Amino acid sequence: MKKKFLAFTGTVCFSFLISICMAYAQEAPATVTTLKQELSSDRQQIKEDVLENKENAQAAKTDEEKLKEQIKAATDAGDFATAKQLKDQLKLIHQENVQEKVEDKKELQSDIRELKGDIKEARQDGYLLPRMDKDNNPPGPKGGAGTNWENPPGPKGGPGVSPNRRVDK
Repeated sequence: MKKKFLAFTGTVCFSFLISICMAYAQEAPATVTTLKQELSSDRQQIKEDVLENKENAQAAKTDEEKLKEQIKAATDAGDFATAKQLKDQLKLIHQENVQEKVEDKKELQSDIRELKGDIKEARQDGYLLPRMDKDNNPPGPKGGAGTNWENPPGPKGGPGVSPNRRVDK
C-alpha cells in the first residue's frame, strides 16, 4: 500500500513539475518576442527622433539664413530701421531655435536611456548575452576577471590588464 501511495504521489508531483515547465516554456518565448518588439520600437523611436531633429535644425538654419539675407539687403539699401527690426526678429527666432534644439536633445537622451534600461534589464533577466569585448571577454570589476587592454581597471590599466600578454613583476 505504501509503495502504491508513493508511486501515486511521485507521479502527481512529476506531472505537476512538467505542467509548470511547459507553462514556463510557453511563457518564455512570448517574453522574448515582447522584449524584441520593445527594443525594436525603442530603436525605431530613436531613429525617428534623430531624423526629426535634423529636419528641425535644417529648417531653423534656412529661416535664419533668409532673415540674414533680408538684413543685408535692408542694410545695403540704407533702411537701417528695417534692418534693426529684422535683427531683433532674428535674435528671437535664434533663441527659440536653440531652446527647441535643447528640448529635442533631452527627448532623444530620454529615449536612449529607456533603450539602455531595457537592454540592461534583458541582460539581467538572461534574455540577452552579457556584453563582450573584442577578445570575447565579459567586462569585469576594476582589476578583476575580464579586465584587459580593452577594459582596463583604471585610467591606464595595471598589472594583469590583458589576457594576451604576460605581466612581469
